[in-house]
Amino acid sequence: MSRLVFICFFSLLALQPWVRVAASSTELHHNQAVTLVASGQILSLTDTLAIVSHYCKGKLMDAHLYQEGDKWRYDLELKVDKGQLLQLSVDARSGKPVPAIPLPSECQQNEITAR
Repeated sequence: MSRLVFICFFSLLALQPWVRVAASSTELHHNQAVTLVASGQILSLTDTLAIVSHYCKGKLMDAHLYQEGDKWRYDLELKVDKGQLLQLSVDARSGKPVPAIPLPSECQQNEITAR
């Protein structure tokens, strides 16, 4: 019994950082995103995808907008040439990859241009 409790405890402990990340970010709805784009606080998804296409080519499959404090982030799912799905987190103000989240290897970091 104590072995089971030990395993459960460490399993929950391992998930703790993910719980903190999920609790600290808020997903925004479409009407909130439209307001932010109209006020110039973030780029539209279309403009963001145009920037992303310079360093990561693929077809958009899914997109979500999150707020973390005073920062906004698009989490994108792209389908690349070989049918593989990529997860990409992009700063919603600049269209550049979020520095804390590694860029997928299929994307070419050296093609990121300053805008």
